[in-house]
Amino acid sequence: MKPYGVVIVLSSLIFFKSSKAQCPVDRSVTYVRWSGVAPETAKPVFVYSASGDEQSLAGACLARCRELEECAAVIVAYGRGNCQGIADHTSAKLKVDNDVAFFKKVCLTLPDECSTRWWMLENTPGYHLHSEVSHLKVILNTTIYECYDAVFTYNGDKKFRSAQWVVPQSEFDPDVIYTSDSLVGNCILNAENRFTEPESYRVSNYYTVYIENQCRHDYPQKIERCSYEEYYNQTLRHVEFTMKNYSRDECKSSCERSELFICRGFTWISRGKGKGGGERGLCDLHSEDLITTGSWLLRRISTATYYRRVVCLNISVECESTHMVVTYRPHGLFRGRLYVPGRGEKCSARAIGHTVRLNLPMKGDCDVNFAYGISNGPNGIINRTMAYVIVMIQNNPIIQTAGDRWVRVGCSPDSRKVKQVGTTVSVRELGSPVASTESESPALQTPAAASAVYGGSSTPVSMYVVRALDETGAGAVSLGEPLELRIETTDNLEIKPYHLVASSRLGDSSVLLLDSRGCPTGQVDFPAFSRSWVGDIQRLSARFKAFRFPTSHIVRFAIMVRFCDQKCPEVKCNSGRRSTRQTNDTLYQWGDDGVPAEVHPEDGKEGEAGKVGAAGRGAAGRVVARGAAAGCAPPAGDSLAMTLELLVDSKDILSADTLVRADHRATLPEDGRLVEDGAMVCIHELLLVTLALAWLAVQIVLLLGCCVLVKRYRNLAEMNMQKDYQSFDNVGFETGSSTRRVHWPDQHVDILHST
Repeated sequence: MKPYGVVIVLSSLIFFKSSKAQCPVDRSVTYVRWSGVAPETAKPVFVYSASGDEQSLAGACLARCRELEECAAVIVAYGRGNCQGIADHTSAKLKVDNDVAFFKKVCLTLPDECSTRWWMLENTPGYHLHSEVSHLKVILNTTIYECYDAVFTYNGDKKFRSAQWVVPQSEFDPDVIYTSDSLVGNCILNAENRFTEPESYRVSNYYTVYIENQCRHDYPQKIERCSYEEYYNQTLRHVEFTMKNYSRDECKSSCERSELFICRGFTWISRGKGKGGGERGLCDLHSEDLITTGSWLLRRISTATYYRRVVCLNISVECESTHMVVTYRPHGLFRGRLYVPGRGEKCSARAIGHTVRLNLPMKGDCDVNFAYGISNGPNGIINRTMAYVIVMIQNNPIIQTAGDRWVRVGCSPDSRKVKQVGTTVSVRELGSPVASTESESPALQTPAAASAVYGGSSTPVSMYVVRALDETGAGAVSLGEPLELRIETTDNLEIKPYHLVASSRLGDSSVLLLDSRGCPTGQVDFPAFSRSWVGDIQRLSARFKAFRFPTSHIVRFAIMVRFCDQKCPEVKCNSGRRSTRQTNDTLYQWGDDGVPAEVHPEDGKEGEAGKVGAAGRGAAGRVVARGAAAGCAPPAGDSLAMTLELLVDSKDILSADTLVRADHRATLPEDGRLVEDGAMVCIHELLLVTLALAWLAVQIVLLLGCCVLVKRYRNLAEMNMQKDYQSFDNVGFETGSSTRRVHWPDQHVDILHST
């Protein structure tokens, strides 16, 4: 553990030395970490490439920048293994690059308990936290640096865990993040963050910056069984700190005691047994989390296990005479439901107040299973029975999102004592044993290109979905993956999207995303469209996280597009019922009453195929679904209906352990190809039964053929044996046609007799 302590001491010395030289009195030098962005242009001050001997690439680069007054920021490229310090700029345009982290040097008044942190704040553009009004404090007309200082103030006895800085939408390019020291916006302080309320962490546009306090965290201390989720044969692409020859327990302790940054998880890669006999290996500490980045950050490595730190769930289970009672007490406001996967209609419960109580019959259609065991006790043999069930915790009452969790809970029917399982079960990201009730065509994985022709015009309107982060070409996307829905046209007239409905492929479940004005309804995390021009192409875009319905892997989007007369009138989505915290269109209203929505198929032939714009072709590597026109509206209607189907993969994998562990093995590409994974084949159960019957029929035919051959062989053998017997009986006798010579003993004359 010595190297880890040496880094802390050296970092602290450099920190205090540079703080006095570069900042005013009562302020110290620290960094603000921008995730997934980098400046478009920069003047390098130094360039550093990893040698492999350092424990932290980011730590070495930040320490070097602290020593140089002309160094204003650091760009760390994790995949390329290098970094560069750049000179100061009062304003800069930031571009999206998920392989890098941008560290901006700032002067802040730091709390004493967090003086050793490498960075004190973490900024994520394009996200906001949709929390309750009681947790918020709004400060109007502030710069982003004034918002930084406000995060470390106190709200009575509460500390602010996060903030969001919002600037007027008209001053922002939807595709480029523009930062300026003098830009004025509104600062919304929040007592919660994305880890205490993961469902409230929602997609926005780039004129909203989510700011998180890195001085403290809410992870449980010394709670073994629910403090971590385990991802076997996987790790994260970005590593902040590496230690060699560590055991798993030492690696875990290093993560929990980290003072350089908040450790969100660690990866332990086994390298075999050490001198003491225990397993030793490589220990990687991570400052990023899947809530922030999504599942794209995971990669496959054999013998590696990624441990993600989580907040424990408060769940209790009680076995009554005929029912199992599962009680869930969420941390904050819970609008979702608790149900058994595949039995959502009969075996579900919604929140009443701050508690969700789910009553499941022991024997019935709620998939309650029983396990039996026999053990020897002091009074003889003991028969034990345990009832258990898989329960889904769905935060949204309609759709499934990446923040949803399922757990296996159980209790003994013989015991009436309430069993607290909040600290004895691990949870995993969504992946339920729910079988899709629809027929999914393989063609959906590679959708056909589509565009629509409005009326009699030759101007096409295209709709497609692209990945917001990477450029993998897989047809299916992961649950919770950041996506962007785009509508493009080359027409000079502006277009206005409205009445966007998401539904399952069969239409049995649906939800209204945008109303008749094009404003978010708040039922699902989906923002309003933003307009931009890429050359001669008019683009409407909206960023969202991939979701699905419990009964369908296919999400069908249906939207109406209206052609305006030159320019579309500006629509203010904020209503009179908005609270004081909602200072921007990116924050939505949530109504207790659901908004009914249906998808009505329209008659008419599909519009002629039009060419896809240059911008669409440029993003072809990230396109995961393309839409089509549902039918051309009458010219007087000035509207066009368009549809799109998106395949969302759930990666349904069950845990090997009933109550303790969760298995997060996923279909991810691996650096080194695994032999055992290469032999794995997925097959439909009906095809499997058909193959089994065909194999059985072939075996029966072969058996009958063998019986016929054996019988014929026996007959032939009997015939040959009879022939041999007849030949043996005729030995010494000649046939009637043969000539015999007779010799009389008293005569010396031979007489020939012929017969």
